[in-house]
Amino acid sequence: MTGPQTFQTKREALDHLAAVRSDRMRGTYIDHRAGLVPFGPYAADWIAHGGRRGALAPKTRDLYETTLAGPLAPLREMPIASITPSQVRAWYTKTGRALAASAKRQGGDGSSRLRQAYSLLRAVMATAVRDGMIPANPCQIDRAGAVKHAERPYLSPDDLARILVHMSAKWHLPLRVALGAHLRLGELLGLQRRDYVGGVLTVERQIVRVGGEEIETGTKSGKPRKVVLPPSIAAALEAHLLASSGFGLEPMFPGPGGERFTGGAIGQAWRKAAGRAGLSGIRLHDLRHASLTLAAQAGATTRELMDRAGHSTARAALIYQHAAEERSGAIAAAMDALSGGSMMTATGTTMARQAISASDLEVDLR
Repeated sequence: MTGPQTFQTKREALDHLAAVRSDRMRGTYIDHRAGLVPFGPYAADWIAHGGRRGALAPKTRDLYETTLAGPLAPLREMPIASITPSQVRAWYTKTGRALAASAKRQGGDGSSRLRQAYSLLRAVMATAVRDGMIPANPCQIDRAGAVKHAERPYLSPDDLARILVHMSAKWHLPLRVALGAHLRLGELLGLQRRDYVGGVLTVERQIVRVGGEEIETGTKSGKPRKVVLPPSIAAALEAHLLASSGFGLEPMFPGPGGERFTGGAIGQAWRKAAGRAGLSGIRLHDLRHASLTLAAQAGATTRELMDRAGHSTARAALIYQHAAEERSGAIAAAMDALSGGSMMTATGTTMARQAISASDLEVDLR
């Protein structure tokens, strides 16, 4: 067999052979020749075959390809096995400075792109470990790929009303539907007339921008969902559909020429209106955050929040339940009021049980 290097003495060569035999017996042997594949082609093949899960959303695939051609370009020609932890740290530092300098001109800091690049590098190298190309992942920088999202400001119903005052009436109903159904912007853009039936909105597609072009895909979770709309919003949507005509596959909220409105159009209208209302820090996506917080405050369980929002894990839903905890004081005060202020006495508890029926405690989760 061919060794990874030229040995100075016969003893060193024999020791290497003994170590190889031992590793093979334990099933831990790594053929050094496997790691000679350059990182760039290996990473491109990893992306082409759907990454670690075998499937990538179009927007994610586009992000990965852009990242490989950009921030990860310095590593493209390096053999997989030659990428060491020290080289990863050197790349991370140098790339971080370059991205920060570039982003500064646009008011950013480049941290998001650096995190994305490091996360992609770490994922590709983890697959190389599983493929038996290298013994360990060289990406060992603590929390370098961790998401650091700042707490978003809460958009109250009053704040939303202040923003809508400065927006054209054509945007009011779409935004109300987005609020009532907890829609992402892409899901709102993808709504068709057939998606609403009897108070229930079916969310099964989204419009995303890939390579400068808007395309239609499935939802972010890959699964459709049905959301019961609040009655007032359902009534307004029914009136809109009855007052207009069109086939079921046509956009629910068409533009002047019947075409679907774009994310850029509604996003620009939102930013201008929020600025005029003195709420320039509020983004359009904060509407979804506010919507799910309201649902949590209305008593929705984690499972119910996941179903209504289209979350595949409980982690995201728990964020909104945590936000709902801010109402703990109001809930406690309401409980005391319902009990006549006598919750600490047996008599008061008995009276409360008699006075409060199950129907009084029901919460309309719609």
